[in-house]
Amino acid sequence: MPILKTVKVVKVDSETKEIIKADFKFGIYEDQECTKLIKEISSDKEDGRVTFEDLRYGVYYIKEIEAPKGYQLSGKIVKIEINDDGTFADEELIEDKDSICEFIYHNQPIPRIQTGDETNYILLVISILVSLVVITTSIIILKKNKQKMN
Repeated sequence: MPILKTVKVVKVDSETKEIIKADFKFGIYEDQECTKLIKEISSDKEDGRVTFEDLRYGVYYIKEIEAPKGYQLSGKIVKIEINDDGTFADEELIEDKDSICEFIYHNQPIPRIQTGDETNYILLVISILVSLVVITTSIIILKKNKQKMN
């Protein structure tokens, strides 16, 4: 009976360090060039993870196929090696919890480019109207006070 492992990829924002809970896809490959796809898995939007189940001893390569909305597609390829010494991601031992191993995969947000004027016109119009009401009310009160004095 072969020993099988489950490897989970946790998608994390590289700036905020928060888990990205969105749609994205990863592929697991036989070769380092990522030309021999074994399986493509979509994310679990509830927990921001992709799960590769029932992996046998051997070497695999995991690569992002589709980035979450608002993030850049990463070209990073993570080498996964499963052997008698444990499960390794890029030569680093991953903690094994009941044959489930998990590693973090960082994603860069797409830089936001300001493309125009972002003035809040509604707030501007409301401010002008409030100012006009205050000025008008002040003028009326001043005129009434001036008439009473005469």
